[in-house]
Amino acid sequence: MSGCGESVLTVGRDRLIAGALYYLIPESTFFRNRGFMYFFRKQIAILFVVVACCTLTVSCGENRTVQCTKFTEIVTKGNTLIDLKKDSNDAASTKNLAKDLNETAQQLEALEITDATLKEIQGPSVKSFRSIGESLADIAKALETGNQATTSIKGREQIQKARTDIIRAGQQANQAAENLDALTGKLIKYCKSDR
Repeated sequence: MSGCGESVLTVGRDRLIAGALYYLIPESTFFRNRGFMYFFRKQIAILFVVVACCTLTVSCGENRTVQCTKFTEIVTKGNTLIDLKKDSNDAASTKNLAKDLNETAQQLEALEITDATLKEIQGPSVKSFRSIGESLADIAKALETGNQATTSIKGREQIQKARTDIIRAGQQANQAAENLDALTGKLIKYCKSDR
């Protein structure tokens, strides 16, 4: 009799895992305070100020100020997307955020930069946005796989693999975000020194 009760509990637990896989992953895997999200609360206002100041001093040529303005606008847009959508935990929202960040990376890559220092920041920033986007796409895929898994032994194996994939992709996203934080800080400092 107790064996039967245990199997019912096991099936119920497996359904819970399959239905809410995301919430079983340690919170530190995604957007941890030290790194990925730490930057946004503290420095996003600085980005807006830099953009506003640069916009007020824009001249006709593609000088350093104009390039700073364009660069910071794209980076601000990408960081704002992350900040606005960071609490969306479903596969579809995660996939959309990944797509948006890949588009941000493409816009940043297409930006014509002649200033040497900005050029040094541009390449790694593109790489960071792209890496975060790819990691989030991997997370979305793993979430879909885990949520579609059955309560069979094979399904439990799929859930475990999905969980492992989410943790790995989350760690990659956090590393890329820490790199992006450092690059954004460097961009802000450089562009503020322009005035």
